[in-house]
Amino acid sequence: MQGVLHRRFPLLAAAAFGLGAVAGCGPRHAAAPAGDGPRIVSFLPSGTETLFALGLGDCVVGRSRFCDFPAEAAALPVVGDLFSANEDALAALKPTHAVLGRADAPQAALLRALGCEIVEGRAETAADVLAFADTLGALFPERTNGLAHAGTAWRAAMEKLSHAEFAESAERVLVVVSHAPGRFGAAFAAGEGTYFDEIVRAAGISNALAGVSGYPSLDPDRIAALAPDVLIDVHPDGDPPEEDAWSYLSGTRIETLRDTAALRPGPRLPDVLEKIRALVR
Repeated sequence: MQGVLHRRFPLLAAAAFGLGAVAGCGPRHAAAPAGDGPRIVSFLPSGTETLFALGLGDCVVGRSRFCDFPAEAAALPVVGDLFSANEDALAALKPTHAVLGRADAPQAALLRALGCEIVEGRAETAADVLAFADTLGALFPERTNGLAHAGTAWRAAMEKLSHAEFAESAERVLVVVSHAPGRFGAAFAAGEGTYFDEIVRAAGISNALAGVSGYPSLDPDRIAALAPDVLIDVHPDGDPPEEDAWSYLSGTRIETLRDTAALRPGPRLPDVLEKIRALVR
């Protein structure tokens, strides 16, 4: 089971309408900041994307090995992963700020000892992404590009996602974020309180896991009993085709979404909404 989680869940644990425009708002090159500007390391893929989307890419000097978007971020030195940090790499980069999923993350003590200010980049919902954008705007008001300010199309799209109302739709969708290989394996699916639940509601459809929180592990009997009208099997970009895992389901339409952004709650969520909406039409 741990191997199944490791394959896809780092993107969730490390945790857009016009997403291309969002990514394009940052600088084209991730050069080291000049003078006494902030030097940011990010251990969170969604946090790294948000930093670049808000125009702070030229302040980012290091990343986790999972931070691979945009391309400028992928070219930066690796300083650790979701759970550990490379002390020598960090000491060489002399960061002033570090983006972590939680202030008490495993790397936090080392980073504080090196003089870093910890910036929480928790991202489990669209509201979390907006809150992180607000935090960055408050920390670096002279350096952000205003993308998250009221009135921007991206801000409006994200707020619409975060305030999506419960959908009373006849069509029920189950979003699977990870599953054991082959047939009849256990799967992790998105319940209430997740960004996938927000996306499903914003798309005007019902979550087959209504009333269940988080990402529960479901065995095949439970999935069959749920009898979703559509099952969306989410994979990272480039994940190879695999043996059909859902042959035991009758009457359920299976759709595959190969999109790393869908496994990473960040500034591209509005684009993910459009892709999921297209799949269930």
